[in-house]
Amino acid sequence: MKSELVQIILIIFLIMPGIAVAQGNASVIIVNNSGEGNYTSIQEAVRNAQNGDTILVSPGVYRENIKVDKGLTILSYSTLSGSQTDRTYVISAMPGNAVFNISAGNVTIEGFHIAGDPSGTDKYGNAGFYLENVQNCTLRDNALMLNDLGIVLKNSQGNYLEGNLVSLGSKGIMLGNSENNVLSENLVVKNDQGVSLNNSFNNTLINNTADSNEIGIFLEMSQGNKLAYNLILKNKYGIRGQLAGTNVLTSNNLYLNDVGVHLSDSSNNSLYENEFINAVNAIDEGKNIWNSSSAGNFWGNHERAEADENGIIGTPYVINMTGGAADYMPLINRLSSDDSSQNRNIKGNTLLTLFNKKYPPIFPGTREKGVVIETTELEQINKSLEEGPVFLRLGAEWCSACQSMKPILDELAAEYGENITIMSVNINQNIELATYFDVGYIPDSTVIMDIEDGKYIYMQQDGNITTDRVRARIVGLQNKDEYEKVLKHALAYEEKRKTV
Repeated sequence: MKSELVQIILIIFLIMPGIAVAQGNASVIIVNNSGEGNYTSIQEAVRNAQNGDTILVSPGVYRENIKVDKGLTILSYSTLSGSQTDRTYVISAMPGNAVFNISAGNVTIEGFHIAGDPSGTDKYGNAGFYLENVQNCTLRDNALMLNDLGIVLKNSQGNYLEGNLVSLGSKGIMLGNSENNVLSENLVVKNDQGVSLNNSFNNTLINNTADSNEIGIFLEMSQGNKLAYNLILKNKYGIRGQLAGTNVLTSNNLYLNDVGVHLSDSSNNSLYENEFINAVNAIDEGKNIWNSSSAGNFWGNHERAEADENGIIGTPYVINMTGGAADYMPLINRLSSDDSSQNRNIKGNTLLTLFNKKYPPIFPGTREKGVVIETTELEQINKSLEEGPVFLRLGAEWCSACQSMKPILDELAAEYGENITIMSVNINQNIELATYFDVGYIPDSTVIMDIEDGKYIYMQQDGNITTDRVRARIVGLQNKDEYEKVLKHALAYEEKRKTV
């Protein structure tokens, strides 16, 4: 490990020569919670660092809230080593406080896995990154889960958010009273609001993916922002504009949203060369411009009329007949067939790969007593249901309550494993499963009895079955008796079903 750290330090100076040039006394500080580095906590390293220093954080779980008030570069070891298994987790130690509170400019933070309070005691108000009154900060390739607010910029200008994954929160990325920031290649999944701009101006959002949020991108009282080459899909509202004006939306792909774009009390926004394939493509309750001087948008439900040599359909696409909103130059061909769109969001897909490391497809013919099966596959859950009930625990390696639950899982497997499959899911290794089961707090446990009409049937703690997992889930670390109670109900239900 020490030789690897030496190599990493050399790499830092090779790829970041500006550190030594700009400041002759800049140094690399090693944080390792095992005691092998200069410090055991990130905050201690920040406190003793100087402007321009680099802090390299070794893999592990760090339970702290960090105030960054100097121009520092803070890197996860895995960022430079290329490791996808030796991850660096930072977990909030003070519910309601930001994990990283940044009050200085010229800060770079890269490669961390960040979470709020996984037990759910006080999720709301927690932020992963909180930046206020700062400039020229860079947040890159971080993964944030179970924070109420993922990344917050307040009264900040000229910052860069690149390649971050934000999921399972209220607002993924939020800008308030901020301008001239660049958001690129971020992935916001399963939040109430994916990206939220409030009273913010002249920001650029390019090549981001907003997937399965209530609102993919929310423009509220915001003007002059540019949204280009973003993939916005499976949200309730793809893009929502309220009191928004003079924003430019071009070359975005909006797929499978309930509503692609909804503009209310918003005027003078320009939308052109976007691709709309949604249940409802657009609602315009203001006065907005739906084509440029040369091209409009592709509409999946527009009648395929004849087009001119430029691919423009002669019949306008009407958005609001009463208000006069229409695309007067709709496109005959889809935009996503060109080379540039095929290369969009490559980094977002790469980030998801971090969470999709599969276990081998172990689909046992018979369950084995004493074995807790680790899985990231719905298929394996469904296969096990053919033999009987499945006890499913969703957690993460950085969650102390989940680690404390491991001995309980082992005991349950030893005592009930012949009749009930005991399964564990690490949500970091499959964000899709966390999304599917609507995980909010961890550990999150439930007993699945069967599948009916494409829905799981769950056993409640009172012995009744339901298709509503909310009523059947056991949240947080409980005594073994609480889990056994549900398992005994499941066994009794199975015995009764066999005799019918």
